[in-house]
Amino acid sequence: MAATARSADECKEFFDSEEEMNRKVDFLVQALKASKFAVAFTGAGISTAAGIADFRSGMGTVLSTGFGKWEKDANAKKPLKEQMERAVKAKTTQVQNAFPTYTHMA
Repeated sequence: MAATARSADECKEFFDSEEEMNRKVDFLVQALKASKFAVAFTGAGISTAAGIADFRSGMGTVLSTGFGKWEKDANAKKPLKEQMERAVKAKTTQVQNAFPTYTHMA
């Protein structure tokens, strides 16, 4: 394996409990209220809630949009290509049909 490749354990996705998420949101709200300016650097992940797949999610992702473009491209030559394409089409939204999420509007 290449030195830059990550193991499956290093690529696991984790989700906070609702209580922990609320605590973090409250902290963020207070920090934003106390600041004069705010800048947010976001990635493609904010669009997954709108049904648009990201680039990095692996085959085992729990995101409703399924695995990302890089994973799809890496597996495109394998025998399951047609099944993968159907799965991606069923789970994703065409960009022109997507609606902005609350995060996009913030």
